[in-house]
Amino acid sequence: MEPLKIIDIIDHKSKLFTQRFLVLNRKLHFEYEKVGKWLIAEDNGFFSFYYYEKPCGRFKAFGGSEFDINLKNGEVIKATGQYWSGIPETHAKKVIGLGYGTVDGLASCNVFYSTNVNPAIIGEWLEHNTPSNNYNKYAPRHSDYRKDEIESRW
Repeated sequence: MEPLKIIDIIDHKSKLFTQRFLVLNRKLHFEYEKVGKWLIAEDNGFFSFYYYEKPCGRFKAFGGSEFDINLKNGEVIKATGQYWSGIPETHAKKVIGLGYGTVDGLASCNVFYSTNVNPAIIGEWLEHNTPSNNYNKYAPRHSDYRKDEIESRW
């Protein structure tokens, strides 16, 4: 698997706050380990977490969507509403949550996915690079495609 690296950071301003998005050279790959009620996965300083909680009636994680959770030991958990997204206390002060995408992924659908990352990785990139402010920089059907900086409405 190709080493993971940040291609770009986009600081998208809205009326109330600024959202940070990362553009990566490849999609994150997570294989989880069981730690108590938690499932924890890491890909080069990027993290994903789920915790187990029994669904109650119609109250199910991810609206009851079904998906597979791959474990490092080769086991596959069939999630059907019992695994929720969260951050364990052991990692709460060590990661920040933000959105990420890849150049190819954003070109076909300009949607960023959620992840958690060690902030030192972002700091290292920012020491040598300047973020863009253009949320649509990688969306070929948008008039702001490929522009690093746009004039913000805010």
